[in-house]
Amino acid sequence: MLATVVAVAAVLGLGACTEDASVAAAPDPGPVASPTSRPWDQARGARVVVVGDSISGGHGLADGQAWPALLARREHWQLTNLSCDGAGVLTAGGDDACGSTYAETVQRAVDLRPAVVFLQASSNDLGQDDDELDGATEQLVAEVHRLLPRARVVGLSAIWDEDAPPAQLATISAALRSAIRQDGGTSVDIGQPLRGHAAWMQADDVHPTARGQRAVEAAVATAFARDHVRF
Repeated sequence: MLATVVAVAAVLGLGACTEDASVAAAPDPGPVASPTSRPWDQARGARVVVVGDSISGGHGLADGQAWPALLARREHWQLTNLSCDGAGVLTAGGDDACGSTYAETVQRAVDLRPAVVFLQASSNDLGQDDDELDGATEQLVAEVHRLLPRARVVGLSAIWDEDAPPAQLATISAALRSAIRQDGGTSVDIGQPLRGHAAWMQADDVHPTARGQRAVEAAVATAFARDHVRF
């Protein structure tokens, strides 16, 4: 079982914040391979919040096709997806989207009282100063812990497209990993599930198709089982 949890997620930017109030009603996009050992099974029914960007938000796709909704439906979580196109730790989403950074988005999660918060490192922070990003990431994780002390924080590494990721993407993921571990949370490296799969990308070469989102979901589930993540 996964005890009380918090995790936040994210990646690139374009549309608007999305909330999956009832992921169970969304159409199933098809089966995806899942590990047989799933230590989070006892978290069924848990309230989960995702803080991320346009990839975790499912930019360009129908409701319920983003990887958090796919995983939540399979595991029977109560999901609220607060992902915001263009957002990151230091980068605010576009004015036509949520227009907020992760820290501002976290404020919206307080009244939801989630057991789990997914925090995902985002490529939207590419180009930011590394030292400034380190400090802001530490402050973000500390604020999540202050506002939601009973929730467990699960950090996820940043996702890139079908090409080799830029060097700073690893630095962005490392900043979140370090901050979460210092705060007693859990950090998970999900790899680059879209690399080498141009057919899994939308026409903008930034956001995954429904097939790409299923690949990301499978990567997250596999990483959870590999690392024995428990909520």
